Amino acid sequence: MVESIVEALLDRRSASAVAGIYLKGSAQKQWDSPVDYVPEVSDVDVHLLLRDDNALGSFPGTVDDALALQSQIEDRYRAKVAAPIHTPRPQLLILNNLLKEADYSPSPPETVTVVYGEDYPGGSCDERRERELAAQRLLSYSEALDAVPLHVVDKPGAYLLSALRNLTWRVSPLGARILLILGTPPERAWQLNRTQIVHSLRALGEGDVAAAYGKFYLSAWAYFLSGYVDSAAGRDAISAGVEVMSRGVAAAEKSGIST
Repeated sequence: MVESIVEALLDRRSASAVAGIYLKGSAQKQWDSPVDYVPEVSDVDVHLLLRDDNALGSFPGTVDDALALQSQIEDRYRAKVAAPIHTPRPQLLILNNLLKEADYSPSPPETVTVVYGEDYPGGSCDERRERELAAQRLLSYSEALDAVPLHVVDKPGAYLLSALRNLTWRVSPLGARILLILGTPPERAWQLNRTQIVHSLRALGEGDVAAAYGKFYLSAWAYFLSGYVDSAAGRDAISAGVEVMSRGVAAAEKSGIST
């Protein structure tokens, strides 16, 4: 999928306009157990860096431009993989925009694969700031948790997938953020895959968090393997996601880290 994305991006834009294309997230890390990647729940995180910030408004352009790019990525992937077990879900983000956000921290270079162009634009790591941001993000989950009941009550069977995916982007970094507020160095916390995060949380006495974190992904696997027919597995995944988010809020409150 990543190769198809790169080819489509460079085909639709001049290569000279693209500074770099980078792979991040769970798809980039080593997989040691099923929790490290769940089809159609985990994303393939691709970041695009353009050379000229003035070109941001023209990418991806109109709706038709965006749909044409999506079609090209899909066609190229299907040409390479005739009968996939599943179609990976790419998430394409413009790195130029992220780098401008006040609370964005560039990823440690070890957690990024350069698939095209220049080295990833990292920066110095302010460990205190990273811990404060982690605590702030964990505390912000309270509002999201309040919205879950209404978001899941009317979603039988395969419809639960949308509710599950709405939790995924919050649950995924949660393990590393808890490790951060417990004292794990940022470079180490963000470099760990989920299997290693589970082991690290247990080693630090956070067995309940580790159990809920692992259950979220294992239940999501069962839900996927059922073809989204096993609603009970979907509900188990959502319940585990809610539990681990709640425990993340509690951990941040207990830490007393100033935000």
